[in-house]
Amino acid sequence: MEAMFGLLITGGFIFWIGWLFYKDALIKNHGVELNAKIINIRERSSNEGGSSNIHYSLWVDFPDGQRLVEGKNTVSTFYASQLEPGKEIQIKYLNDDNIRFIFIE
Repeated sequence: MEAMFGLLITGGFIFWIGWLFYKDALIKNHGVELNAKIINIRERSSNEGGSSNIHYSLWVDFPDGQRLVEGKNTVSTFYASQLEPGKEIQIKYLNDDNIRFIFIE
């Protein structure tokens, strides 16, 4: 029973990591490049692996007009330090159901 529970936890963890990579690959391959202006950005946490978890508010230029988009993402600590309110950046956007961006470095 304990071995089965351990296998279930390990399998779930591996599935979750695979799902994150799959979503990032979808955005990279099928996402649309858009211009955005940073309205607000703050670092929520960082880790020793060299990445920062950020929460952001972006004013995004969609083909049908501008819209405010908020979300969270993980970026390299070096890149996160360059993101500041008022800065214009490019992002890749997949859809409203997957509010996850890959900042073009």
